Amino acid sequence: MKVTKGLASLLVFSATLAVSPFSANSQDLDKIENKFEYIQLPTKPLDKSLKNYQSKVVSNAEELNKKLLADFELAKIKAEEDYQKEVRDYDGQYKKAEENLAKEKADFPAKLKAANDAYQKEMEIYEQKSTFQKLADKSLANEGKPYKNLPQEPYLQIPSKPYRKEVPAPKLHKVFNLEQLAGSYLKMDGYTVGSNNPIKITATLGELEVKEMEITSKDMTTYKDGKSYPYKAFYGKVPYRRMIQLKVETPTGVIYDEVPEAVNKQQYYTMPGDFNQEYNIRNSWDTQKEKIVANLEQETIDKNMATINEFLNSNYAFKKLTRENVVIIVKDKKVDYSDLNNAYLALLEGYNTLAEDYEKKAAKVKIAEAIAIYEKALLESEMDNKKARINEDVTLSIYWNLMEAYIWNDEYAKAKTLYTKFSTFDAPKKHKKAMEAMHEFGKTQYDRYKAFYGK
Repeated sequence: MKVTKGLASLLVFSATLAVSPFSANSQDLDKIENKFEYIQLPTKPLDKSLKNYQSKVVSNAEELNKKLLADFELAKIKAEEDYQKEVRDYDGQYKKAEENLAKEKADFPAKLKAANDAYQKEMEIYEQKSTFQKLADKSLANEGKPYKNLPQEPYLQIPSKPYRKEVPAPKLHKVFNLEQLAGSYLKMDGYTVGSNNPIKITATLGELEVKEMEITSKDMTTYKDGKSYPYKAFYGKVPYRRMIQLKVETPTGVIYDEVPEAVNKQQYYTMPGDFNQEYNIRNSWDTQKEKIVANLEQETIDKNMATINEFLNSNYAFKKLTRENVVIIVKDKKVDYSDLNNAYLALLEGYNTLAEDYEKKAAKVKIAEAIAIYEKALLESEMDNKKARINEDVTLSIYWNLMEAYIWNDEYAKAKTLYTKFSTFDAPKKHKKAMEAMHEFGKTQYDRYKAFYGK
């Protein structure tokens, strides 16, 4: 069963600390590690008359894809129409070119004769120049002689052939199984799927946004054959984000319609390794981009929908969580600790029934039995008397067991008083740290209790 990240770390922290403080060198103390389920109260409780819910995931990907494909077909039709028009224009241009060629061929002999005649006339003029003038013209182009500027023989000027414009297929949006997503991720613990006066849960999928890669560099040094060689290493990370809007609606109206902050955060895909040139890292991204983005499509849905589900259950539902804790029992052949062992058995039975209902009716009966035993035993506490039945080690173990028992029995004022009293003891640092973690857990539980019961 999943536990919220913050709460999970707190539970592990508490359990870890709980093991060590009371593992002291006393042979009379024994740590019993337990794992049990409990029902977490919502921070934003709904009307207690509501018992059912309906959930769905919506996306406009299919609608967008239909439009993209329709536009694609229209673009192909337009490209074909343009091509056919160009073909018709080409045929007309070719025919016109043939007509021009025929006319130019008919005119060519006259143009050629006129050019030759002009050349001959210019040569006659040139030949009439004096020897002195011809010598003076030596510095001119072609020594001042006239050029024979004959017309080019006519040829067919073929127009450019038309071609069909390639219309690239559109990049379609990823389509997910929306019904499956709703069934997997939009579940409200403690409620039943039903249509009778339901809470309506809707998650609207946004598109995956992948931005330009951000490149950084760092001066590095490599060593070879006993020599150092400086080089610049390039690193890249690609920002991406997928927003999912959550809407929670009761029969009396919408109570939430936003993108949860945890989902709205920008994430980064880090390019593996370092590169010795910026070009190489850009080329690596261009080569792998399609595959990486495809993986991010599914990854962001799974991750963000799980976050949505956690947000939904933490705020509005009765989520079952798993807790690991430690209960300290006392063993001594010479001293009777059967009362404390009975308290442990009562605690164990109570903790194991915490998940039966959020009011913890059956669990509280057994936990209250244990509390009464521990409170009575503390009346015997002699912190400075090592030989006392309830000496310092036993007293501290009772404080540990009793504080958690108070929390599960919703006696938060007593838990706070017990913690305050414990804080006055000259207890080892590891004891204080463990109790501090337990105190923080108690405050978390009380915040939910107060939000739910209003007291």
